[in-house]
This record gives sequence, C-alpha cells and structure tokens, in this order.
Amino acid sequence: MPPQPSQTQQYPGAAPSYAPPVQPPYGVAPAPRAPQGYAPPPAQPTYGTAPGQPGYAPYAQPYPIAAPRPTSPLAITSLVCGLAGVVLFWAIIPVLASIAAVITGHMALGQTKRNPALGGRGMAIAGLILGYIVLGIAAFTLISTIISFLFVGAFSMPFLFTS
Repeated sequence: MPPQPSQTQQYPGAAPSYAPPVQPPYGVAPAPRAPQGYAPPPAQPTYGTAPGQPGYAPYAQPYPIAAPRPTSPLAITSLVCGLAGVVLFWAIIPVLASIAAVITGHMALGQTKRNPALGGRGMAIAGLILGYIVLGIAAFTLISTIISFLFVGAFSMPFLFTS
C-alpha cells in the first residue's frame, strides 16, 4: 500500500509552500516597502525637532484669497421686491413691489457702474427683469379688462334696458 501524503509533504513538481508572514513584535511598526519597480519616496525635511523625535514637513503657505466685494443694498432690494411681485401675484402688492423693483434696479445698476468695487449687478438685473415682467402682465390684464368691459358692456347694455 502506498504511503499517504501528509499536509506538509510536497508533491514533485508542485510550487513550494510559503510560510505565513511574520508579524513584528508589538509596538514596532513594519518597515514600509516600495512596490516592485518604484523608487521609495524622498525623505521629507524636518524642521524644529530635536534629535530622535519625528519631524514634520512644513505647511505650504496658502494662496491669498481676495475679500469678496460688498453687495449693493439697492440690488438686494430690487431682487427682493421683484420676487415679492412674482410671489404675491394675487394682491395689489405686486404692482407696488414691481415698481419698487424697477426703480431700485435702475439705481443699483447706476451705482455698480459708478463704483466697480461694488457687487450686485446680477441681482439688480434679475430684479429689473422680474419687475418688468410683472408690470407687463399687470398692464395687459388692466387693458384687457377695460376693453372687455367696454365691448361686453356695449353689447349687453341695450339688452338690459329693453327687457
């Protein structure tokens, strides 16, 4: 009867068995290895450390960031009034808010043109557009209402008095 192979016995032509990786003792970090074909990273310079202490790389100086430009209060007012005119379309307030949006929008555009250090040109333009849209809708509604009263009233009045 042939002998039974044990788990440690190698077969002829088989790959050699590998031992499990050896763990370093507790408290000792394993040495880092660079991948095959790569050079290890260069050592970082250390600053202000005593011998035997780990060093730290210097922090990179951040790029200076320009302070944001102040926004024109008139531009903010124009945008808020333009939005109020759109949101409150069911009341009389949209006409008043849209008039305020148009006036303050034009004032803000002039202010930003005179002072380039002042921001808010986009908000002023948005307030102007919203104000003019709501005023156009209000004018169209008013004119169509007057015309409909004139023509419908003109044709319905004789019928009211003849009966």
